[in-house]
Formats: sequence, structure tokens, C-alpha cells
Amino acid sequence: MRSPAVPFTVLLVVAAATFALALWHPFSPSAPTAAAAPPGDSGRGASVFAATCAGCHGADASGGVGPALRGSGLTADDVEAVVATGRGTMPAGLVSGQELADVAAYVATLSE
Repeated sequence: MRSPAVPFTVLLVVAAATFALALWHPFSPSAPTAAAAPPGDSGRGASVFAATCAGCHGADASGGVGPALRGSGLTADDVEAVVATGRGTMPAGLVSGQELADVAAYVATLSE
């Protein structure tokens, strides 16, 4: 007669191995690496700003419904983060991709 501990031991070993593999993810595909966005062009960014941002931040970025961006000290990275996630009443993702890089470069030139 078999000991009742053998099936229980096998169950524990299989369960532990399954749990370990689930945590390890040996066969999961790796996340694709995001290609670095090309640097923004502040000239094109001025056009994007006029069409998308000036209604709230003012034509000269000195403020309006939205805060003043002129002289704010924001970097292009700061601008990209805020536009991507939104802030206050500004919704996320008003522009994306190359337009986002361009408008961020433009606002960074005003922020100095």
C-alpha cells in the first residue's frame, strides 16, 4: 500500500514549480524598446502651439485660462510629461509623437 504522503508531496512539488514559473516568466516576450523620438523643431512647434495651445495659454504664452508658459523655466522634458499626462483642466494627449516633441521644444525656448 502506498503512503498517503506521496501524492500530497507530488502535489506540493508541482504547485511550487508552477508558482515559481509563473513568477519567473521564462517564456514571456520582452517588451519592445521604444525608439527615441527625434528632437523637436521649435519652428514647427510654434505652429502646433498656435493651433493647439494658444487658446488657453495665450498667443504669446503669457497665460490666459491656462498658466503662463513664458519664463516658466520648463524644459522640453517637463512639457512632454505634462502634455502626455495632462494637468488640472488640461486633458492628456492633446498632441503626441513628433508634434509633441516640436511643441515641447518651442515652449522650452519661451521658458528661459
